[in-house]
Amino acid sequence: MHVRCKAALAEEFMEFCIDSLSARIRVARVSSGLSQTELSKALKVNRSTVGHWEREFGFVPSIEHLSELGRITRVSVSWLISGDSVAAGGMPEGTRHLLEASMLTTSRNLPISFLNSILELMRSAERHL
Repeated sequence: MHVRCKAALAEEFMEFCIDSLSARIRVARVSSGLSQTELSKALKVNRSTVGHWEREFGFVPSIEHLSELGRITRVSVSWLISGDSVAAGGMPEGTRHLLEASMLTTSRNLPISFLNSILELMRSAERHL
């Protein structure tokens, strides 16, 4: 799936209520740009297992799977379980929106030539994804 499609999906999911474990698992996966199949391979489970985890009233993953899922998607187990707003790295949770806002705020203090270099780097990375 193209990077822009993944980003659009992640933003779309952020508009939905994520007050359940199943919803947070799905948001973490989609925001990380992973399909159910890709996540299931990384976790060494069946694809249908990930589907059940993401379904309301579906199966609940073990703490070991939640821990690994958090590591893979870069969110804290605490956020997955309860929706706490701090990620594993100590950064506010909220995936793409907060990261983009932080980048914009930080960029206001940087020279234009540096911003142009970063933009070119991002465009280059996008072509390789």
